[in-house]
Parts: sequence; structure tokens; C-alpha cells
Amino acid sequence: MHQDNESKYCKQCNHSYEERLSIRSEEKKKIVEKALMFIREGKSYFFDVSTSIQFLAQSIDKKITVYTHSIDNLYILSEKKDVEVHSVGNTLNKNNRFFYSEDNKNYFEGINFDVAFLGATAITKDGIYYDDKEDADIKREAAKKAKRVILLAEHEKYKNVSCYKGLDLNEIDIIIVDPMSCNSFVDIIVSQNINIDPHSLIIM
Repeated sequence: MHQDNESKYCKQCNHSYEERLSIRSEEKKKIVEKALMFIREGKSYFFDVSTSIQFLAQSIDKKITVYTHSIDNLYILSEKKDVEVHSVGNTLNKNNRFFYSEDNKNYFEGINFDVAFLGATAITKDGIYYDDKEDADIKREAAKKAKRVILLAEHEKYKNVSCYKGLDLNEIDIIIVDPMSCNSFVDIIVSQNINIDPHSLIIM
């Protein structure tokens, strides 16, 4: 995998996490409705720090195991008696509300996931980007440990730019975007020169 984390697309998001939570919340909830199809009793999951995945955490009603570095997901899932939840990292990034550790290679030693649910700050022609290097590192390691990687991303993410590369597009098994026409989706990825892996399942 290409490891060039710091790219020419280096532009921090201007919205705080709390502001992003309210932006296009209805679209995010529709994405979550589809993501819930991949939640199974007794399975193990990674939940990314992402506003869409926070909505997913709120919707969980099954007995599952979740690893997450999101302070919000930890709080939400700790209130659900059937969910076994594990925290990743020990240092808090206050702005984007996630935990991380310096030794990111050992985050998931001996752990495997049935599914890693990931968000995105930006999706470009050469991969998926995030605002923080530590966050990108965690997502990359989680994807390596997952049988299936599912990306939740509103269509605007294909027009954003950000700093640190987390994954290549061919590492994503399923992409769930907010409902739109196929023509609109094609127009977006063509205009941004993005080549989706033909083996990836696109759900709209």
C-alpha cells in the first residue's frame, strides 16, 4: 500500500466535530440504515471516529463487540448493556474527539474484526484522506485486521480535500453513500477523476 500520508491535499476541515455532526444529518441517518444490514449478533467490529458512525453507534441493538477510538462512540456504546466496548489509544485529540497512542502498530495486536466501519474526510483519485495523521494511522491498522472494510461517506466527501492518506480505494470492500441517482454519483467521481475499484460494492 502506498504510505504517502502527507499529501498535496493538505487543508484542514473548518468545521468542528460538533458542527459536522449536524451537517446533512438526515443523509447520514440514511447511510446508517444501510450499514445496519452488516451488523450481526456475536460479531466483532471496529467503529471509526466519524459523525456517520456515531449515528450507527446510536442505532445498535444487538449483542456485539466494538473497538473504537472515538470518545463519543465509547460513551454511546457504554450505555448499551449488550455491547462489549473497548477503547483504543490513551491520548485524547480534543478537537476531533479521538484517542490515539504513539505506538500505533500495536493497537490491534491479536485482534481481528468481522467488519471495520470507516468514515472519510476526503475521497480523492488516489485514496481516502483525514485531518490527523494519528487518526489515519489507526484506520489503516484497523483495515488490515478486518475481514471486510465498509466506508460510510456522503457524496460531498468526493469533493473535499484533506491532509493525511489513510487507505487506497482498492482496500475498501463496500462503499455506502447517501441516496442519489446513479448518474449523479457517476458525474461526481468522473469530475474528480476518481476510479472506484470495480470489485467494491457501491450502495446508495
